[in-house]
Amino acid sequence: MKRLMSLFTGVVLVGTVAFAVRDVLAGEVALLPARGVVAVVLAGAFATFLLRGRAGFAELRVLEAVVFGAQAYGSGAAELAAPAGAVPSWSGALVRFALLMVAYGVFVPNLPLRAAAGVLAIAVVPLLAAWLLRVRHPELRAAFDGAAGEHLVETALLLGTAAAVAVFAAFLTGNLFDFAYEQRRRTFYDLEERIGAGGMGEVWRARHRTLSRPTALKLIREDKVAAGGDKAEAHRVLQRFEREARATAALRSPHTIGVYDFGVTEDGHFFYAMEYLEGLDLETLVERFGPLPAERAVHLLLQACDSLGEAHEHGLTHRDVKPANLFLSRLGPSNDYVKMLDFGLVQTAPEDDEAERITADGTTSGTPAFMAPEMALRRTEVDGRADIYALGGVAYWLLTGKYVFEAEGGVAMIVEHVKTAPTPPSRRTELPIPPQLDEIVLRCLKKKPEERFASALELAAALAAVPFDAPWTPARAANWWDLHQPRRPAA
Repeated sequence: MKRLMSLFTGVVLVGTVAFAVRDVLAGEVALLPARGVVAVVLAGAFATFLLRGRAGFAELRVLEAVVFGAQAYGSGAAELAAPAGAVPSWSGALVRFALLMVAYGVFVPNLPLRAAAGVLAIAVVPLLAAWLLRVRHPELRAAFDGAAGEHLVETALLLGTAAAVAVFAAFLTGNLFDFAYEQRRRTFYDLEERIGAGGMGEVWRARHRTLSRPTALKLIREDKVAAGGDKAEAHRVLQRFEREARATAALRSPHTIGVYDFGVTEDGHFFYAMEYLEGLDLETLVERFGPLPAERAVHLLLQACDSLGEAHEHGLTHRDVKPANLFLSRLGPSNDYVKMLDFGLVQTAPEDDEAERITADGTTSGTPAFMAPEMALRRTEVDGRADIYALGGVAYWLLTGKYVFEAEGGVAMIVEHVKTAPTPPSRRTELPIPPQLDEIVLRCLKKKPEERFASALELAAALAAVPFDAPWTPARAANWWDLHQPRRPAA
């Protein structure tokens, strides 16, 4: 599109040059108004070169010069081209040019030097047109010379004042645009330490410069955006990143990670800022401390259901529920507090074809150890029940410390999810698991979506009804955290 614009502008300018030169040499000055853009050819070409935008959009600056140059010449050349009206119309023409110069300064934000060049290009037009007429028509020289002497001070004051106002207005407007642009790009965060990396980007611990609040900042990785120089892929990654931020920010469940901000860093990287949590994810929890008591596993799963339940009500499917995306922390006076992370593969309602293309586009998205069969088969009718399946896999991991299927490689594991019935979790651990919980986990892991729980809220109701001799209480949670991760003393 940019090349076509450049080609079109070039053709217009070349054509104007040819017609303007022909008209002037032939003495057909009456035709000059019809060639209004002669101003661009004779006086605006150099200004156009100087006015190439700070962002590099030279073609837009050329069109800018064409528009203002044509308007400039059209405002005065018609009167100047007529011998009888040349002298008496001089003052009126100058007023119109002065107004046009001010309009240029107001509506085209620029650096002062570049604004001055544009204003000069407009101011030269009436002077240049009058000079051409004087050269081509000796009989008008006396009249023009008289007008020049009589109106010299008026002309200088009017054009000079208009030029000064225009340049000052361009300076103010340009500063306002620059301020708004810098505010939009400014992150207000200082990076302190990288705390994680994933498929889409890196996560850093950062600190807000004004509030001094610790923040988790997620950045798009440079190598991910520019991989192979594929601009289409980079565009999809950025779309997906922005959609993740918007989707997460739209959710209000206390068990969904909170998003504070989204934008572009000073060096051009996309980011979003979210609440910083201290603790560990459920994958690390089991790897470090072993399988959980059933009552604690249910306590954590209920919180995950709260987050997914709201997301599903908004027509969002997470599509990458796994232990690593469930973070466990102390939050205020609460212990064992779960937050759902990483909505990077989030999909809107099934009818949103564009969203499906952004996240999938011919590939299988998600983590093989927790992938629902319909996702593995790349079916488009993926909905919240795929998250229910994955949450069943998370429950299996919490209760047994094992994946639902142990297989070599991602493809083999996906095949198991599609074809093989899972072993009840109670048969793969020495810890006691109530039969009701066994049944709940196996129902979550049904191959057909319609055989699972219909919603996260239905799953939560089933989990809440599981009986335990010793429920997981706030006191037990506090004791565990005090033993394994004591609170830091206040600074």
